[in-house]
Amino acid sequence: MAHSIAPSIAPSIAPTVQTLPPLQAPGPVDEVDRMQPLLEDDPANFDLIAAPPEEVDGAYQLDQHAEQLLSREHLLAMFADRKTLLKFTSFLNNHRPQSIPTLVFYLDALKALRAIRYANAVSAALRPVDGLDFTSTPPGATQNDELQKKADQAFDQLVREDLPAYVTYTWISVVSTSVQRRITGTLAPHLREASEGLAEVFCLTDPSRKDNPIVFASEEFARTTQYGMGYSIGRNCRFLQGPRTNPHSIRRLAEACKTSREHSEVFVNYRRDGSPFINLLMTAPLFDSKGTLRYFIGAQVDVSGLLKEMTGMPALEKMLEHDKDNRHDENGQRHQNEEFKSLSEMFNTTELETVRQCGGRMHREQVDDEREEGVQPRPRLLLTDPSSELLDDSQVSNNPSSGLNGVRRLPENGKLEGVYQHYLLIRPAPSLRILFTSPSLRVPGILQSPFLHRIGGSPRVRTELAQAFAEGRGVTAKVRWLTRVEDDGEEEGRSRWIHCTPLLGHGGAVGVWMVVLVDEEGSQSKRRFRPAPPVSQIIGGKEYDPRATKEKEEKERARLEMIVDGESQRPESSLSGKPPMLRENSAFSGIGSIGADISYQFR
Repeated sequence: MAHSIAPSIAPSIAPTVQTLPPLQAPGPVDEVDRMQPLLEDDPANFDLIAAPPEEVDGAYQLDQHAEQLLSREHLLAMFADRKTLLKFTSFLNNHRPQSIPTLVFYLDALKALRAIRYANAVSAALRPVDGLDFTSTPPGATQNDELQKKADQAFDQLVREDLPAYVTYTWISVVSTSVQRRITGTLAPHLREASEGLAEVFCLTDPSRKDNPIVFASEEFARTTQYGMGYSIGRNCRFLQGPRTNPHSIRRLAEACKTSREHSEVFVNYRRDGSPFINLLMTAPLFDSKGTLRYFIGAQVDVSGLLKEMTGMPALEKMLEHDKDNRHDENGQRHQNEEFKSLSEMFNTTELETVRQCGGRMHREQVDDEREEGVQPRPRLLLTDPSSELLDDSQVSNNPSSGLNGVRRLPENGKLEGVYQHYLLIRPAPSLRILFTSPSLRVPGILQSPFLHRIGGSPRVRTELAQAFAEGRGVTAKVRWLTRVEDDGEEEGRSRWIHCTPLLGHGGAVGVWMVVLVDEEGSQSKRRFRPAPPVSQIIGGKEYDPRATKEKEEKERARLEMIVDGESQRPESSLSGKPPMLRENSAFSGIGSIGADISYQFR
């Protein structure tokens, strides 16, 4: 939708640094009947279209895979994969520290349950002893239903709240790179068709009206959802929900709107023809200069292609490709060594050290005696990076920087990196005043200021931008962005891309412009420092002359040197015969702070 309008604005195509997956599919993701016309000339055939294809059990179902994406089975597969589990726990530690206690509770409960299962496996392996009647009856299995229930509840909490947040966070990073390259023109050619209109799906809602309806939407919003402006404007966005839309996702979005918070969510939405698509939705509240909530801006990205390719979800891919390995024996019971293996996988550093020191002591025969008589072996030194390991209970109690339940809290990075972390909303032409900004662009005086006054560089770029805004055409341009508007024109500005999308009203007129600012990939913001302003010469109501002070200090130093030289020439002088440095120190002793009363010259 947004194309360059002049050679000065058009970006150059550059190869991508890494391979990116397509976010969208050119057509529907689900396998549907295309109803192709039958071109055969058969006098005995009266069919106009080809026969419907036979249903295949393994046909791809987008909404079904979306349910599997946010299922218990997926999180169990993530816990079974060591690398994915480390990524998940690192995400919680950095972005959702409030969920760390739930994770620790579940892991400890799971460890206790595995210990019980191992105990049951050991007791089940007991064999009767001849002559002892009490061994003929096998002991009953130990079971703790209450512990199992609490562990399931903790795990369900992680599935319901934290797994969707992890999926959203993972895909936002992929989408951010794709959007940045789409805007700057560096996206790979084979991905351009799949990303057409990627960064132009927006809608604006008004919470002051009943049911928070849509008041403006972009053309790409109508093209993606297949709902025209006449249907969308004035309705709440819930008309995109369907039978397999996650109710917990709807609840979290409603809570964020109710508390005026920004929020990101991945869930299943449905087009007007009933076909599903995976919607990555990012919403943010818009406040005026007095802090009053006025609108919500919503940015949507169709990420159905990411789900189909299972981008960033290796555990989901393994879960769908392979059946679970039950590892049961003929009686349907797990082997004793398998139970202990699953239990030992959950041992922490302290427990592993205890097993290393005391494990198997009852089965040792002469090892301990030999160690008592000979040289005691020293344990191997283990060097670890304290910034990357978890603290034990004793370290936590003495470390004030530790988080809740003994988990070290890493420095917070603030909010999640969104696709549109730098954006503006401006009035349509001819006003083009900035109404709302993202927190990253909010500087004093930017609200209600003319947008074009923030564009530096060539005047021709500003003229072409103004023409595009007047015509209501989406535009992408590389500009010099001015943080502050300088009257003298000395402000050079920062090189950035702007991606401008019109949001239309019921009649098709432009109601507001959504402007996204994007930096060059790999570029770092360089802060420009201005020379410090000159210090005022008026101090205490009187003028200060630094040159006169320096001349006065030099005269005083010359006078003292003359005094020292005169004293050293006298025979009775106590300074005669002393080294020059000692004479200088003696001459200065008792004088006090030289120049303390003559530091300023007033006139």
